Amino acid sequence: MIRYLLFPLLLLLLVIVQITVLDLFTLGWVGIEISLAAVIYSGFHLDAFRGCTIALLLGFFLDCLTSAIFGLYTFLYILIFYLSTFVAGKIYAEKSSLIALFTGFCTLLEGMIIVLLYFILLGTDILYAVPKIFIPKAILLGLLSPFLFHMFHRFEASLHATQTRPAQRI
Repeated sequence: MIRYLLFPLLLLLLVIVQITVLDLFTLGWVGIEISLAAVIYSGFHLDAFRGCTIALLLGFFLDCLTSAIFGLYTFLYILIFYLSTFVAGKIYAEKSSLIALFTGFCTLLEGMIIVLLYFILLGTDILYAVPKIFIPKAILLGLLSPFLFHMFHRFEASLHATQTRPAQRI
C-alpha cells in the first residue's frame, strides 16, 4: 500500500532531478528528459492503467514546473505513451538499437509538436530551436535510452520483489 503513496513522490522527484541536477551536467545546453524515457518504457513494458498513470503524472508535474502552455506535456506524454504501446506490439522491444531509434524519434516528435503548438497558441516562432536543441536532445536521449531502460527495469523488478523465507519448524 505504501508504494502507491510513494510512487507519485518518486515521479515528482524524478522531474525535479531532471529539471535541476541534469541541467547542471549539460550546462543548460540541452536537457536530458529522463521522464520521456520513462513514459516510453512504460508504454513498452507496463499495462495501460499503470503506464497511463505514469504518463499523466509526469506530464502534470512537468506542466506545473516548466511549461508555458498548461497541459502541453500531459498531452504529449499520453500521446507518446499510446504510440509506444502501439509500437511495442509490432517490434521486439528489448533490442537496444530499436529502443534508441524509437526514443530519438519520440523526442523529435515531441519537439516538433512543441514548435507547432507554440506557433499556433502563442504566436511564437521557435523553429530555430529544432537544430540547436531538439536534434541534440534526440541524439543524446537515444544514446542513453538503452541504459535508462535497464535502470527502469531493475527499479520495476525491485518494486515487485517479495521476501521469501524457507519454511521453519514449529
